[in-house]
Amino acid sequence: SLSLEQKAGIEFAYIELLSSRWGRRGGNSIPNIERYIEAHPEFFVQAIVWVYKRKDGAQDPAEFQRPAEGGKVLAEKGHTLLEGIDRIPGHNELGDLDVGCLLKWIGTVRQSSRELSRIDITDICIGRLLSCSPVGKDGVWPCEVVRDVMEDIQSEQIIRGACTGAYNSRGVTSRMQGEGGGQERDLADKYRKWSLALRSSHPYVASKLLMKISSGYESNAEREDLEVSISQRLR
Repeated sequence: SLSLEQKAGIEFAYIELLSSRWGRRGGNSIPNIERYIEAHPEFFVQAIVWVYKRKDGAQDPAEFQRPAEGGKVLAEKGHTLLEGIDRIPGHNELGDLDVGCLLKWIGTVRQSSRELSRIDITDICIGRLLSCSPVGKDGVWPCEVVRDVMEDIQSEQIIRGACTGAYNSRGVTSRMQGEGGGQERDLADKYRKWSLALRSSHPYVASKLLMKISSGYESNAEREDLEVSISQRLR
């Protein structure tokens, strides 16, 4: 009998318990907040305002300002929300993720954030959210809708946020003693193959996102190999 707003409010009150801080693998239990944010992009902006300061040092409009009492709590909850949501907004009436709907949602968020002097950090937050994309029907990540949107917007900060989100989604790893960087090299190969698959249709995504992630994992693999080599010499 509760409305979406009421259910989202209950989830927000307990968001520290319900939201996963460890990437997409753990999932989360805030589906109503995610749907509320999809329908009300201004709440996504509000969370950013609670957490991050204006770049120009000016004062926010009264409706966006944190209250003097409880402001720190809202900032903590806002941060948990921004890190915890993983449902990409922009679904149409049939429930399918849609390029036009997603572009409209992002455009609304970016416009408000630009007016509130927070466009850079907003793009990073959007990128982290877009990194939750599933693999596309063609077996390539990100899915078709997300890659189309990234290619259309071509924001370096969105790419930065997506890279960070992709790395964080890996979670905690373990390896056998002396294993080296084999895991990272496999990941680098996977992202490189995806980059090659998109280099003609989505050159920006292929070069700025996928090859960047691939290169990052290559560097991590070399570091792991070096650590094993040093450890063996010290024995």
